[in-house]
Amino acid sequence: MKKRALSLMLVIFIITSYGLVGAKPILDGSVEFLTKTKNLANTTQEISLVLLALTSAQGKVDYNLIENITYIANILVSWQNPDGGWGYFKGSVSNVVDTSYAVIALSKVLHLYEKGTPEYSKIFHALDDGISFLLSSYSGSGWGYVPKTNPEFYPTVMAIWALGENGFRVDHPYIKRALSYIANVKYGIDKYKALALELLAFKSVGKDIDTNLVGEIKKALESENLSVSDRALLTYALVDYEDVNFDVAKALLILESLKKGQSTFYWSDEPKLFSQAHLFEASSYAVLSFALISDKLSQGVENPFKTSCEALKSAQNPDGGWSYYYGFPSNEKATYYTLKALKLCYFRDPSIEKGLKWVRAKYEEDKLIARKNKEIYSPYVYALLTLLEFNMLNETEKDENIKLIESIQLDTGKWGNFLGPQPYDTALAIKALLALGVPSNSTEIQRAKNWLLSISKTGWGTYVDTGFYSYMLPPEVSVTLEVLEALAPISTKDELEPHLKWLLEQRTEDGGWANIREHYLIGVFQYKEKPTIELTIRAAELLAEFGYDYREDVLNWLMDKKRGGLWGDTVVDSALATQFLSQFKFIPKINLYDVIRLIPEQKFYVVYTDDRNLTAQQIKASIDKLFETNTTVEKFQGFGDANYIVLSDFGEFNIKDYNPYVKLEVDNETIHINGEEYSIKNTVVLIPGKTETGYILFVFYEKGLDDVVAKIFDSGLVKYLKGDALVVTYKDKNHDGVVDLDELTVKFLR
Repeated sequence: MKKRALSLMLVIFIITSYGLVGAKPILDGSVEFLTKTKNLANTTQEISLVLLALTSAQGKVDYNLIENITYIANILVSWQNPDGGWGYFKGSVSNVVDTSYAVIALSKVLHLYEKGTPEYSKIFHALDDGISFLLSSYSGSGWGYVPKTNPEFYPTVMAIWALGENGFRVDHPYIKRALSYIANVKYGIDKYKALALELLAFKSVGKDIDTNLVGEIKKALESENLSVSDRALLTYALVDYEDVNFDVAKALLILESLKKGQSTFYWSDEPKLFSQAHLFEASSYAVLSFALISDKLSQGVENPFKTSCEALKSAQNPDGGWSYYYGFPSNEKATYYTLKALKLCYFRDPSIEKGLKWVRAKYEEDKLIARKNKEIYSPYVYALLTLLEFNMLNETEKDENIKLIESIQLDTGKWGNFLGPQPYDTALAIKALLALGVPSNSTEIQRAKNWLLSISKTGWGTYVDTGFYSYMLPPEVSVTLEVLEALAPISTKDELEPHLKWLLEQRTEDGGWANIREHYLIGVFQYKEKPTIELTIRAAELLAEFGYDYREDVLNWLMDKKRGGLWGDTVVDSALATQFLSQFKFIPKINLYDVIRLIPEQKFYVVYTDDRNLTAQQIKASIDKLFETNTTVEKFQGFGDANYIVLSDFGEFNIKDYNPYVKLEVDNETIHINGEEYSIKNTVVLIPGKTETGYILFVFYEKGLDDVVAKIFDSGLVKYLKGDALVVTYKDKNHDGVVDLDELTVKFLR
């Protein structure tokens, strides 16, 4: 006991000797404690838990932990006995419990190293020997503390957990019999520790979890008499099992409130005579809890839309543009579609600015080529459309482009090349003129429309005008789409119906669109062309405008076309897929965590309507304390180029304008949110949203619930927000008029 007490005193000395350097995030501060005191961990269990905790935090704190992790892993491996097991201390007799802790830790740390490296090989062999020791120590229905002894609960549940972390499942004979054994045996250890270990072990082997077990853990976490080490372990077990919810958030908030230290954090039980402080055990499980919640908060934010955005961004060429085919020179069409997609992904991003700079330079070059050749030069049109999309041309420049496009007509309303007027060129000209603000009833646009409709009743392809007669080569989906996209804003469905039907007929058996569905030579079938993502998405979007909605089918068709974060064979495929994915509800454009994670990084304003200034000031104080930031409070005047936390009554904002995925309606005294009803008198709703330039966290509530709103922020609950929205209902259970966290019912909407 003297040795343990001395260690605790030494730990406190080490922590306080570093002085105060300002508050740190909870995970950073607690990880720093473990790295600074790692040499004081002097049992296999302590070393294993510290290793497990640091491994879980790797990549989630501001510094690389691999050196510390490798150092501790080497110590743990060096303590392994020749029989493959570990004892309580180095050199002591191997036992199942300590071997299980070591195996769990090494199974996690192994993945940090590349196969073939010395570190990987060393840990792999130690882990393999440790698993062999556990299997050889099995005693018929479970595990005893040492081989060939009668089973007991603690070594059995630990062995199940350790083997589960290494791929063993409920159908393995040893696991199956061991689960049956612990279901009918007394714990023999602290009840709370036993409950947590059961949940961790059961989850690791894929056993169905009894809701009563989870309920007991939640009930235990409500107890004020729980030791800190038990609370840390129970919290970790709950966070490991459940997604982010109010019970998880509350458990983390309580655990955080029990930390010790000013900038380097640790947890321990209160030292008592003949009892341990469980310093490393409590601190390690706390780190595991906060590292795991970091993962869970960011889960769900990652989705096909977001990964596509990141992959598109990474495909940018050094000159700022994007190529049509990966690895080739930058291309105006690919850059146009990519920047349109990235505009949906990011409000402000250096990749967009760099891309626009490239487009601006190419636009000047391409404009000269179009003027010199007196043709609609497609790179010029795509560069022009890009600059117009991002509002980068002034009125003088727009007029100059209108005159240029009109000057290179072959005839009024016809644009083309040496073969004569072309549907493709004419369609590009219509698109450009409309984007430049030319009225749809202008002579050029109307004549172009009439000519296009007059030369085909199906699709469009290359048009040949010999001067004596004219004809069109077989229609192509790519040309037809260009024409229909140009005509869609200026035509009725009846006018385009024959062409829409032709486009529908080109759909392939697998649900996509190829440029030419089937190729024939002198009437003899040759082959079927492969559908492309670009043509399929453009066709689906165009047809949907006229009531032929195949977008859900196309979504299913698209899902197996992903390659890493990219889609299809070209950058345009990926860009259009990204735009297409952004419209589907299963891919949330914004999550509560999207807003919360930005608070410490970007400027936020706390704005309010009516007379909510006092509450706004309270929210500011809580936010500034929790996130070490400096928010500004002001009455709402409108959204500018910033991020906002908005305190408002229901109905003052149309949430659809800022988040189309959450349906919020108010009917007298009832709130309807995503199909569920709540009383307006005792409900606060938090909904994330966004403008073109920033993020918003709406906090909707009726006056009189200001204390509830203050409690949501002051308690720290706001740090653990995740989901599409948060609904908080309040009931004054003890009738004292003071809002307590236990009087809130919180639901995370997903």
